[in-house]
Amino acid sequence: MAVKKRGMVIMGIGIAAIVCIGLVGPLRGMAQGKEGAPLNKHFFSMAVSDRSEVASVSALSVKDRETPDSDKVLSTSSSNVLYRTITDMAGRSVRIPINVSNVMGTSPPPITFVYMLAPEKLGGWIAPPSKDAAKFIPGAFRNIPVFGWGRGSINYEAYIAAHPDLVFVGGETELDLSRIEMVQGKMGSIPVVCVGKTRDAINYGRIIKFIGDVLACPDRAQMLITYYQDVLDEVHVKVKAIPEEKRVRVYYAEGNNGLSTDPRGSPHSQLIDVCGGINVADCRLTSGTGRTEVTMESVLMWNPEVIFTTSREFAIHAHGDATWKKVPAIFNHQVHLAPSNPFNWFDRPPGVNRIVGIPWTAHVLYPERFSKEWFRKKVKTFYSIYYHYHLSDEELHVLLN
Repeated sequence: MAVKKRGMVIMGIGIAAIVCIGLVGPLRGMAQGKEGAPLNKHFFSMAVSDRSEVASVSALSVKDRETPDSDKVLSTSSSNVLYRTITDMAGRSVRIPINVSNVMGTSPPPITFVYMLAPEKLGGWIAPPSKDAAKFIPGAFRNIPVFGWGRGSINYEAYIAAHPDLVFVGGETELDLSRIEMVQGKMGSIPVVCVGKTRDAINYGRIIKFIGDVLACPDRAQMLITYYQDVLDEVHVKVKAIPEEKRVRVYYAEGNNGLSTDPRGSPHSQLIDVCGGINVADCRLTSGTGRTEVTMESVLMWNPEVIFTTSREFAIHAHGDATWKKVPAIFNHQVHLAPSNPFNWFDRPPGVNRIVGIPWTAHVLYPERFSKEWFRKKVKTFYSIYYHYHLSDEELHVLLN
């Protein structure tokens, strides 16, 4: 009987050893991540809502990591990829890989956010950078794939073939959940993550934080947020002190003839409001792409002191046109063409690229409050930390002229 019991004990020990050995391989594979690369200390961690306990893989003694969701779940797929569940900016629960290394987007604003935060994780542009824009983009990120964009022209097959870890979809003030779910359906098993209010120039901080958390670069996100918030706060405090009667009257001229515009309340002309100007356009607000058509008579009646434009053709045309010369902004040489490389400083896209446009617009409108030296320093710092490019004085001069 004793011999029989001893045999059973030995058999039990043997089974336990086999089970342990069987588990070591998969755990080692998960701990190595892609291509056998060592996994950082946060890989096995997850966070839960403020009212929940932090969960972790205790056998590996891993600390928890803050993530942008309220309902986290640590899970694995059949390929030993670790996942977590986040809540995106549309309130949707989305299951994404913890190790995100290949990210795409379906419109310009989310793509720009990703490029600024983690360019090495950007899987593709939606339009190729122009020759002039490419000069301000480091070589490693110039020639990545291009996928195109537009609600009716997204090539979903190309997205799926690129095998991204997730795809960002930009949402505006009124989130169209049905459209987001339609995109998710087209993308199949690829997680679609919504980023909200990407066109609001005073709302970028929370978006940068959210995407930074999704891409596991919270420290870099905080650096970008600090720059943005400091500039925004400084401009807000200084223009708040300007009496209404001393504020500059501004017209935003769009199109080659300058007779399209966006009034106050439009995201396309928002920097005028942010920087303390008075948007003189008294016309209807066209949602979406904007560009409300107006008449020359209206512009003459609005009598702007400063004109901003993103059209080089208009900037040239206006100075040679007899009717436009009657506008104070024209005969006082106050037509300002927004710099546009690698992305426009003022509009189109009306995204995070406009952060650099805040010090520029403030300087143009109130140079006595925002000096040339202050503005130039802010621009060079922006290019360094947002665009990963060290801008020389000569290059800045070219951008401004």
